[in-house]
Amino acid sequence: KLLALWAVGRGHVVLGMLVIVLAKVVGTAVVARLFTLTQPALLQLHWFAWTYARWMRMKHAVLERARATWAWRLARVIKRQWQRRWRQR
Repeated sequence: KLLALWAVGRGHVVLGMLVIVLAKVVGTAVVARLFTLTQPALLQLHWFAWTYARWMRMKHAVLERARATWAWRLARVIKRQWQRRWRQR
């Protein structure tokens, strides 16, 4: 973030924003990897297992409702069309 601040201060706004986005992506990837590595141990904690199970149920319910919308179905059709066009090239 300091590099981004420095870049913006020098007038390189786009570079500063790219540095922030890259830092967020890398940070998210690191946290996801750490969670993957520690998940079995965390699930041995009763409170974590209880919370995680409820979180996953809620997440799946929300995704199920979202996937049933016309917008989601339309987006999937468009995505398949683009994939088909990309493979043809």
